[in-house]
Amino acid sequence: MKVFISADMEGATGIAMKDQCRKGSPYYQEGRRLLTHDVNAVIAGAFDGGAEEVIVADMHNGSFNLIHEELDRRAEVLYGVPHRGPRFPALTDDVDAMMLVAYHARAGTKAAVLDHTMSSRTIQRITVNGIEIGETGIEAGLAGAVGVPVVFVSGDDKVCGELSELLGPIAAISVKKGLARERALCLSQEKTEKLLREGASRALSLCGRIKPLIFDQPVEVVVEYKSTAAADGVDLDNPAIRRLDGYRVQYTYDSFADWYGGAADKME
Repeated sequence: MKVFISADMEGATGIAMKDQCRKGSPYYQEGRRLLTHDVNAVIAGAFDGGAEEVIVADMHNGSFNLIHEELDRRAEVLYGVPHRGPRFPALTDDVDAMMLVAYHARAGTKAAVLDHTMSSRTIQRITVNGIEIGETGIEAGLAGAVGVPVVFVSGDDKVCGELSELLGPIAAISVKKGLARERALCLSQEKTEKLLREGASRALSLCGRIKPLIFDQPVEVVVEYKSTAAADGVDLDNPAIRRLDGYRVQYTYDSFADWYGGAADKME
């Protein structure tokens, strides 16, 4: 069994403020340690559950957030940018399951820790065929484009509810309760290590029951930007793109992966 783990950062155990996730901040090294703890627990759980191969993608910001020498040596790790074209080069149709570790809720979610959707500066909302999604929905859609189900998510209680509503009864492990954008009631690392490891192991039993997220085609993606200036920067010469109003731009593509560049076989 082959498992692909995508790691963000804001949803890790003990993280509740932006500076813990920002390179150059005095709190960043602590954030790296907390993220590495969660990823290691999920790697261990995946092997407990029957995985024979585990790939971890370090996807937060410009990558290189995990403490490499402290990672479970059984896993391979995908580092570097860009995060598009494709977003996940090692996510292929021979992967049995995808897991999302340390993710956050979509932009505008009440009482969610560090909520945003791809860009906290420019994007307010994204809908696909009328369904609002956050980053977890984007990742699930890209996995679905190659037939891979997302069976696990970890983060605060808000992102766990968000992805469970979209995908069904996945293994959703809340390591903290969001109280505000930069405030959370956090469990100890000892508790979350157990929860994450057991949850990841259990998640692999869901393979075959949780279906890949496949959006109907053609796909209509509407991005609502936070400013008219951000929307002004979109290339409207592309016939697949049209401006709906001051803030919203609609993108129409044959498939979801064509919009966000997810399929490994798109690499040239």
